[in-house]
Amino acid sequence: MNAGKIASVILLTLSLLGCANLDEVREYATESAKFSAYTELTTRFRDTYEREQPYLSGEPAQQAQENDRRRKAAYNDLLKIHRGVALYMQTLAILAGEDTFSLSGEIDSLAGGIKAYPDLGIDAKHVDALAGITKTVTKWISASRQQNAVRNMVREGNEPLQTTLDGMNSLIRYYRKTNENEHKTVLGFFEVEMLFLDTPENKLLEALARAHLQNKVLEYSHAQQKYDNAEQGIMRIAEGHRKLFEGIDKLSSAEIRSAISKFAKDIKSVRQNLQYVHE
Repeated sequence: MNAGKIASVILLTLSLLGCANLDEVREYATESAKFSAYTELTTRFRDTYEREQPYLSGEPAQQAQENDRRRKAAYNDLLKIHRGVALYMQTLAILAGEDTFSLSGEIDSLAGGIKAYPDLGIDAKHVDALAGITKTVTKWISASRQQNAVRNMVREGNEPLQTTLDGMNSLIRYYRKTNENEHKTVLGFFEVEMLFLDTPENKLLEALARAHLQNKVLEYSHAQQKYDNAEQGIMRIAEGHRKLFEGIDKLSSAEIRSAISKFAKDIKSVRQNLQYVHE
């Protein structure tokens, strides 16, 4: 075999290996893009007042209405945070060789960025981080399908992505606290009102109230499981990208490929576990 043919075979082999080496990256990015626990819990956070309103009166009811206005005003921006992360991961999956997402209009949905919500834990650094993700995605979304593009995107995107994921976890913790306060409000209502139902003539009403209370307790228990899973999933996405960033110059190594594949499987497992938690 002459030198030209040998060189061609080597180049072809390296090319095939390069594509194979990105399978784990694509799997990790695809699973991360599918992870939607944050959006579900953001919607639950928005709808807090609709659930707690029947159990409120007086000054607490007025304060709850004000909180409701604040939550609904922030809702679209809070969803944009997830869209930015999902779009980043979708783009990374495309660069790694799996063009399975339609991204038309996704970048436009992030136009104008978001506002800061210091009371929710979203400050200027998170606003800037989402802008950084959008800038990175815009730059690399049309790049060639090659390892170099993946490397460059991960290098540029790691810092804003990590900051944005940190912001998402801050919000999940705030959502959890809001849910706990709602839980206390509802339980407090029943503790007081059921004292007046402990009479023979109210036996049926008491039974109905206890059944309703049991359903509410179960609902809040399931919500807590979702907060746990959301935090776990976001953490694994962050750790996976950090590992990818640290090993970006040795994508073909067995260690990096195995580690990234493990993160993808962990994220998928958390996502599937969420499907079994019903309200």
